[in-house]
Amino acid sequence: MKPYLSPAGLKIFAHRGSTEGGAVENTLEAFRFALDSGVLFLETDVQVTADGVAVLFHDADLRRIAGVQRKVSDLTLQDLRSILAAVKAQIPTLADALARFPNAKWNIDIKAKDAVTPTVLDIREAKAEDRVLVSSFSKKRRLSAIRQLPGVATSTDATTLLSIWFLHLVGAEKVLSKTLKSIDALQVPVKAGPIRFDNQEFVNKINSFGVEVHYWTINDFEEAKRLVALGAKGIVTDKSKMMVERFGESRGRGK
Repeated sequence: MKPYLSPAGLKIFAHRGSTEGGAVENTLEAFRFALDSGVLFLETDVQVTADGVAVLFHDADLRRIAGVQRKVSDLTLQDLRSILAAVKAQIPTLADALARFPNAKWNIDIKAKDAVTPTVLDIREAKAEDRVLVSSFSKKRRLSAIRQLPGVATSTDATTLLSIWFLHLVGAEKVLSKTLKSIDALQVPVKAGPIRFDNQEFVNKINSFGVEVHYWTINDFEEAKRLVALGAKGIVTDKSKMMVERFGESRGRGK
């Protein structure tokens, strides 16, 4: 088991930090609220500014967060911060986040091709390889990043995930085993179109290869409990404070 996934046990991931206290997603306040609530794992996204700085931001543009029709990649870091200040959003750079929260473990989704290099450099500079999991929906971005970060934890890209599902479906165990050797966790929705990833046989098979299954984005406690009972080792949620409290209560009652 890589240091990122240790110790073994249920992991609650604060999806873009925690907005439960009123903070804007992916802001310093959102991450601090999650950590103060007892969360160790912070899920986030990396975009890149026009001046090549990796920033923690989900969308490619500012429409949803700030009501501004501008792309992150077209703005300098200074311009981005100036626009977001109007909606009281302190969006950190990746370097700043790694430095400010040295005990947090980060689940990083690289959202743009040009974000790969600054993401890798920031992780190296912070010597944070053991406390980050690096992934992307894009196979090319994911592989490019992990090649430059030997030993870093990673989850699947979309293409590899579908391959794993198909290999499981047809019972191609040798190829499945080989595919999963370079994967530390499958981070999946409950379903994608006709595919159900909350399949007991599928979860058992993935776990049997020493690979964890994490589900996103789960905000209902009963649903989270059901998935954990299936064998999930991680829950990505917008309600991380609530999940930590409720799972703590359940364990206290021996359930």
